[in-house]
Amino acid sequence: MRRILIVVMLSLTVVLAACGPEATPTTPTPTPTTPPPTPTETSEPASTPIADSTAEPGGVDVALTLVTIPEQEIVALVNGEELSTAAYQENLSQALYAATAQYQVDWNDPEIQSLIPVLQQQVLDEAIDRILLRQLALQEDVTADAEEIEAEVAEVQTQIEASEAFADWTAFLTANGLTDDSVRRLIADTLLTEGLTELRGGPKEVEQVQARHILVETEETGQEVLDKLDEGEDFADLAAEYSMDPGSKDQGGDLGWFPQGQMVPEFEEAAFALEPDETSDLVETDYGYHIIQVLAKEEREIDAELYAQMQQRDFQIWFEDQRAEADIEMLYDFEASEQEGD
Repeated sequence: MRRILIVVMLSLTVVLAACGPEATPTTPTPTPTTPPPTPTETSEPASTPIADSTAEPGGVDVALTLVTIPEQEIVALVNGEELSTAAYQENLSQALYAATAQYQVDWNDPEIQSLIPVLQQQVLDEAIDRILLRQLALQEDVTADAEEIEAEVAEVQTQIEASEAFADWTAFLTANGLTDDSVRRLIADTLLTEGLTELRGGPKEVEQVQARHILVETEETGQEVLDKLDEGEDFADLAAEYSMDPGSKDQGGDLGWFPQGQMVPEFEEAAFALEPDETSDLVETDYGYHIIQVLAKEEREIDAELYAQMQQRDFQIWFEDQRAEADIEMLYDFEASEQEGD
């Protein structure tokens, strides 16, 4: 079902940011982190069949009457390439259909309506990202093979029809504000993203350390543990006795191998500054005080799951750098226009 996501959910990160509850930032912990999404990255779709978003009161038909469509032919320029109002309107329609169907957004809700300008501005940002993505792919000689695109379309269609959530493929497209051509474009963009991620996502073999730690609540307790280590007591025994980290204390504090970018900054800086068999002084983080001991340090291949995460993270950093350097001119500001209307 991987490609169904491309078709139905590509715009949902934009929509959720505008219409859903505000995300609560999480505090980094000394565990592998999840990379930011790529311009076309999405997650697995919900198993619940997608409803006809045009049939419900407050459905997408209401939303389409509330949005602003600029009375100009072009809404942005990306390195001189035009983003037409018509193309933007297509992206906006897809975002509205996706949010309405998947999350049963009630567009009659005044609070939701008040967020429409934010949503429209974010859809514009996403549309700009897609143009830039294609430009970068061309520069990097990354292509989306026509045969692969058609094979993916066929796979999606087969899975949609087998799910029996829709009468047929046409009903699926209609319910989600899509066309055969827009499906192909979405799939092509995803294939380009995959190709660029592979190219710009960073090396598979990097310096890593194998380390163990003891996490305690106070500086006084930490000093007590350091004194016991100086007296020759076993690190693993002290971890089992003192450490507040339930994930490692019973393994002698062992965190296994990890590359840079997977731990909170203070912890990571201290760990990579140590040589094998060296032990740190107290390292303070938001979680308390750590005593870190490096067991080994070497160039190692990253495991497949972590490598995929790091590739996406590194690609996103690269893409954001490219976006910062790009000549992007927004010719319409939906949020400012709404404020002027007020």
